[in-house]
Amino acid sequence: MTAQRVLPFFLLTLVFALPFWVFGPAAERWLDLALPIRLPLSALMIVCPFAAALIVTARERGGTGVRALLARIGDWRVARGPLWIAAAATLMPAALALSWVAMVLAGRPLPEPAIDLAAIPVFLALFLVSGTLEEVGWQAVASERLQTRMSALAAALAVGGFWSAWHIVPYLQTGNGVVWVAWHCAVTVLLRVLTLWLANASGGSLFVAIVFHAFCNVAYFLFPNYGSAYDPMTAALVLAPLTALVVWLWGPQTLARWRFARSGHGPGRPSS
Repeated sequence: MTAQRVLPFFLLTLVFALPFWVFGPAAERWLDLALPIRLPLSALMIVCPFAAALIVTARERGGTGVRALLARIGDWRVARGPLWIAAAATLMPAALALSWVAMVLAGRPLPEPAIDLAAIPVFLALFLVSGTLEEVGWQAVASERLQTRMSALAAALAVGGFWSAWHIVPYLQTGNGVVWVAWHCAVTVLLRVLTLWLANASGGSLFVAIVFHAFCNVAYFLFPNYGSAYDPMTAALVLAPLTALVVWLWGPQTLARWRFARSGHGPGRPSS
């Protein structure tokens, strides 16, 4: 696969999102339609990476390729042990908890954590679906293909840049300011680097990437009080050193080869 063959995926994902950006606000205004948890209707564009991935894969590999791609979604056995799945599930909740502590220590007026435990499985089910729809495109197609022509870190930054820009319209449609959007785009790019690291280091597991994506959203919407105290600048400042440490420990070339592994025994990045 070549980097050029990623372009159709990006173009399709962009074109498919346009109706959601344009008609989402109109439907909210004129038809009084709304999604729960303050999501704009344009958030339904999460289907776009999935649709683009299926089209590109079907064109290149036919039905066999599509079936192979879909089979990877729930294949948890690819991951090199349960620790990678556990890391994917706990990393972002821990980072947001740390950002909340940092804001408290800085004297920020914040609500006390009020997490509805009964809501966690509901949110998790919802975001496992949305994470699947996105990661089939962002991870299994875009990131893995770009790695054949550039380092894993460069691929993550490229996909993360597109991914964050692709979300700007919904961010603005929910009433967020430009500064908030800019910092959250930085968070999005950092999360793409961490997603690619988790996928590569776990043996090329799409399932691990989906779990990480889902728990990022669960943590964002539930902590500390339905996302009411989320500050993307603080989150970015927490995630940046963590991401830098990951890149140093696993290497920018593959994001999969442990720096202190014996020569020849470190895992390589997956083939796509």
